[in-house]
Parts: sequence; C-alpha cells; structure tokens
Amino acid sequence: MVEKNVKIAIPTTTSDGLNAQVTRRFGRCPFFTIISIKNGEINEVNVVENSASKAMGGAGPLAVQLVVGAGATVVAGADYGPNAIGALNQGGVSSYGYPNEPNIAVKALVELYLQDKLPLITAQTSAGHVGTGRGQGMGRGQGRGQGRGQGRGNF
Repeated sequence: MVEKNVKIAIPTTTSDGLNAQVTRRFGRCPFFTIISIKNGEINEVNVVENSASKAMGGAGPLAVQLVVGAGATVVAGADYGPNAIGALNQGGVSSYGYPNEPNIAVKALVELYLQDKLPLITAQTSAGHVGTGRGQGMGRGQGRGQGRGQGRGNF
C-alpha cells in the first residue's frame, strides 16, 4: 500500500509542473518535479533543476542527494542504475518504476502511484554508466580530436 502523505520526486524533461513529461532517466534528467501529497491529494508542486545531470560521473547518487534534500521520500517513474538504487535504498527512499504508457505526464503518474499501480523497485533497472561518457569514436581521431579535418576538404 502506498503512502498518502508523502513527497514524491519525479524525473521530468521540462519544468512544466504537473504537465511536464516524465523521463525514465533518473540521474541525468533535466528536472525533478517534487509533489507533496496530503491525505491522498496533490497539495503542492515544486520543480528543481537537476544539477547532477551534467556530472562526469556519479550522477545517480548526486541526484539522490538532491531529491532527499528536497524532502522526497519516494521517487517514481524512472529506471535506476546500480549506484542510484543503492543510494536510494540506503537513504530510505522508496523507488517506483515507470508504467507501460509512453509520454506520460506528471499528474497521470501521481494518479497511478496513488492507485498503487506502479511497481516497487528494489534493484537496478538499467545498466550503469549510460550517461555522458568519453566515447572513443570510430573515426581516425578516436574521439580525441586527432582527425585534424582529414577528408573534409582543403584546410
């Protein structure tokens, strides 16, 4: 059974509050929409920018610090990597998954949470290190800018 007096953090692509589209990327989402629920009803909506989204590494645990700092005890609507789920579990934050509905808005996701229709997640649901890595590239420069413009005309 879900809590009816809680703060829920939901990863979103925009800062449009209840109308924002939910993204499955937890650690690297652009925003978190924080929903305060009182007696099973939406009481307050706040949006915070996810400062962890551009981190070179450890975005999941940094995002956990952000949502815990905002007072959230529940996160919903995302896939969680091994570091993020470990930090969420350690921080006492309940994690819920993403419904089988594409392009869902925050308000609809909150309604599914309140109806107890989201799966409780206790283990990672995505591979780690799927963010901003240092790819080696397939070109002659191996991703290090050493191609020197070869093959693109006269320089």
